[in-house]
Amino acid sequence: MDATDPRPLDEIDLAVVHALQLDARAPWTRIAAAVGVDAATVVRHWSALNDEGLAWLTAWPTAERWASSTDLALVLVHPGITTDAQAAAVRRPWVLGVDETSAGLLLLVAASEGLAQLGERVRALETDAAVLRMDVAASVSAEDSTWRLPVLSATQQRLLRPAPRGARPSAADAPRPPKPHIVAEIADVLDEDPRMPSAALAVRLGVSEATARRAVERATAAGLLRFGCDLAMPAAGYRRGAVLWARSTDPESAAARAARLPEAHRAGVAVGPAPLFACVRARSLTALPAIERSWGPDVEIVDRWTVLRTVKRNGHELDAFGRSIARIPPRW
Repeated sequence: MDATDPRPLDEIDLAVVHALQLDARAPWTRIAAAVGVDAATVVRHWSALNDEGLAWLTAWPTAERWASSTDLALVLVHPGITTDAQAAAVRRPWVLGVDETSAGLLLLVAASEGLAQLGERVRALETDAAVLRMDVAASVSAEDSTWRLPVLSATQQRLLRPAPRGARPSAADAPRPPKPHIVAEIADVLDEDPRMPSAALAVRLGVSEATARRAVERATAAGLLRFGCDLAMPAAGYRRGAVLWARSTDPESAAARAARLPEAHRAGVAVGPAPLFACVRARSLTALPAIERSWGPDVEIVDRWTVLRTVKRNGHELDAFGRSIARIPPRW
């Protein structure tokens, strides 16, 4: 990977990434129609972005799936952690995110077998570094794959979501989502290539192409899987980030509002004296006061950490310029 600052993304690059954030499995022709160029141009821009590590596709659990199957903790590690210890933490498949902050190294740790397993994993981290703080997440209202670029207009976005034919089914008539083990199997396969054609997915799952297509559609509609696109934030102009800790008389409502902030890419409620957390990104830290005000008058900001750089996000190790340099498949 080139050690220089990445090239800035142009308008077509940003529009293609935004389209893929909205629907990573949409046909290139539909993405081209939304962006306003031909399909060959879309593919050419996407190939360049992907080859340079500036953007990559994601298959990620939604907040609903986190709530039903996963325990999460935000773990703060002493800022004096060695380079080798930091590299060891990044390589752990159950460490989903790593940010260098002004308070220390912030790790997002996941476990699927309960709080005891979560505790074991935090203790494992302590073999390499001093853990200063552990905040167990009570709920997650936004996670990294929910963040969107503000590029495509509402009209362009509608081109990516054709209106369904016929009457919309009621909740009672809506198709049931696949069983959890099927969702997990789909997620594992599509983690390799979120745009994998239904025919290839069917072969991997040992089912018919129609069955594979329906399973993906049902899992997505039920909020169990999300397919999207991540990118090197500095190349898009987002060179600053912060972690906000706050209190409110109604934490769940405040967390829901945090998830709707355009700048928030991770938010939720933890168990602690300042239970609300929101990770935000912006073009300048001077935007923080406005972001905080827009969160709501009932939110009291207790602490602010500046994000110095993101080291790992959603299973991708990132270089100093935010480019993906290695894939570490998440397992928890």
